[in-house]
Amino acid sequence: MAAGILGGGWILAACGDGAPSRVGASASAAPPATAGTGGQLNVIPGSFFPLTGKGERVAFGLTTLENEPVEDVGVEVTVRDTETGEVVSGPFPATFHDDLGEGFGLYVARVDLPEPGPVAIVAETAHGVGEQVLNAVAPADSPVPAPGDEAITTATPTTEEDLGVARVCTQDPPCGMHEVSLEDALAQGRPVVLLFATPAYCQTVVCGPAVATVDEVRRDGDWGDAAFIHAEIYTDEGSTLAPFVLDWELPSEPWLFGIGADGRITARIDGAILASDAEALAAGATDATRAG
Repeated sequence: MAAGILGGGWILAACGDGAPSRVGASASAAPPATAGTGGQLNVIPGSFFPLTGKGERVAFGLTTLENEPVEDVGVEVTVRDTETGEVVSGPFPATFHDDLGEGFGLYVARVDLPEPGPVAIVAETAHGVGEQVLNAVAPADSPVPAPGDEAITTATPTTEEDLGVARVCTQDPPCGMHEVSLEDALAQGRPVVLLFATPAYCQTVVCGPAVATVDEVRRDGDWGDAAFIHAEIYTDEGSTLAPFVLDWELPSEPWLFGIGADGRITARIDGAILASDAEALAAGATDATRAG
């Protein structure tokens, strides 16, 4: 995994038809994570928009300063104050996953982020230490829908109604997640696994496989009447953001959401998506439905 494969090119930019620029961050949105070299290792962000709370998911890759991958080693993560270096929480174990594709690995840790604002995520191994800076946002202040929020009702393209987009699915062959529109699934009271991603126009190696990963989870599981829905990012060949992406105020891609039958968000993931992530998210949405 070369430095930058996980960390760059995920912020959406749109042009034409008056679509707003999404590069960078506004005062109301968390800025993307930045790769750091706080020691002998590069920490390459694999997720960018964490929420405050306990057990929040952070994903990252590790390389040496010579960009050699550091894979499948013991990693402990601490959360530290960016100014004082004092430990805010941790240490927490990180687990290595190699199912993003040949040659790519990802560490995932569940950390406690008690306060909003910038924090240093410090990864320590026997090979050295490195850090990345994340900006934690309180769920109530998140511009992107957070767990507990009502899902935004909007139409998404299907195989029967393309809503004017150039391609309903840019995966080759197309995925099987375009049978029902989001607004119809919500109106029917179905749990939803909702993925915003664009395989053809993804600008990093690891975000492209998100559609294939989630579609495989759909095929391999017994999810009852849950609707698995994939929405592309652009209406054209990669320059104009789709209206449903703007409705959800997405600053990057990919994003995966779980929605219960009550229409409320049960979980969300941004950045690199593992099969285990998608399975847990789908189970959470359907479990919430059964519990209700």
